Amino acid sequence: EFNFLYHDYQLLKKKISECYELYSDYEKIALVGTGGSSLGSKAILEASLNNKVVFIENIDPNYVIDKIAKITEKKILLLLISKSGETTEVLSLYQTIINYFSKLFKLRNNILIITEKKNSTLYNICKKKNIKFVEHNSKLGGRFSCFSETGLIPLKLAGLNSNYIKNLSDKTFNECINKNQYFFADTISSLFNIINKKKYKCHVVLSYQESIQSLILWYRQLWGESLGKKGKGTHLLPAIGAIDQHSQLQMWLDGPDNLFYTIILPKKRKMDFKLKDRSKMIPSYLNKKTLGSILNTMGLSTYKELVKAKRPVRLIYLDDDSLYPAVKLMSFLMLEVAVLGKFMGINPFNQPAVEKVKVLTKKLLIKNG
Repeated sequence: EFNFLYHDYQLLKKKISECYELYSDYEKIALVGTGGSSLGSKAILEASLNNKVVFIENIDPNYVIDKIAKITEKKILLLLISKSGETTEVLSLYQTIINYFSKLFKLRNNILIITEKKNSTLYNICKKKNIKFVEHNSKLGGRFSCFSETGLIPLKLAGLNSNYIKNLSDKTFNECINKNQYFFADTISSLFNIINKKKYKCHVVLSYQESIQSLILWYRQLWGESLGKKGKGTHLLPAIGAIDQHSQLQMWLDGPDNLFYTIILPKKRKMDFKLKDRSKMIPSYLNKKTLGSILNTMGLSTYKELVKAKRPVRLIYLDDDSLYPAVKLMSFLMLEVAVLGKFMGINPFNQPAVEKVKVLTKKLLIKNG
């Protein structure tokens, strides 16, 4: 069942290499996908401060106009990703872009589709329009696919080293499973016991690194879709430090004791700014400090006060705020959630309740013809 741990490496490398040869010279990539089809690659690109990919994930008309308007490059690749080939948002966005923004995209030449090889709307579009097609791994759900072709092809086309990212992810999986690195077994045990008490309703994930905001949103989907079943699980609330200290900290420290916390801090920043106050206008405790050290001090203070208030909290230190620790963190969290689901007695790899809304949406659209 843990299919994200197993890949046909030669086939995967072949898919990535073929796409790179065809599309490496494109100036911009417009990635149309939602949920697991976009959040994984988005998280890694954001962590590496790479903006070559524009993500179009929602179908609000104003949102679509704004996203398309920001694309000024001439040579653009339209990349559509949907495992099922029937994702309503992806099909709607495809037709909208083809109808209203046809000058940006020429069929066949600059459109790439990643979907399962089966009888679906998106796969049939590939065949009928003769559009380049890459087969989505049928054994992987979207939220577990960020280190497969789904995530690695956009990363490679954006200029990142996909082999390095894949190898680092596999190394992290191996270290957690076979060497119990990063206190993996203790983490699973602690989380299982906290959730099992049913006292705690929400998992607050508070990051003091702006560039992993999308990573936390990916983790929210991973956590919610994998663990929210049979009346079990907890909600996950993403938060960003130090902003949410001003909006949420009062509730966390002095409100109901029904939340548990994960705080994420980078040990150091690749780039930082030192405060130099020659006129002695700012408080002396800020002078000669860096922005990163001030932010980390806020995070550590929040952690210590939560401990003092007897709130369940773990502190995850990243080596720094670059790509390398972000990939390790994503791999750790992916394995953590999958194993935790098994301990909870549920299947972490499906999302049956989500399908109900998809089915009803189609019924209502057909009814309202």
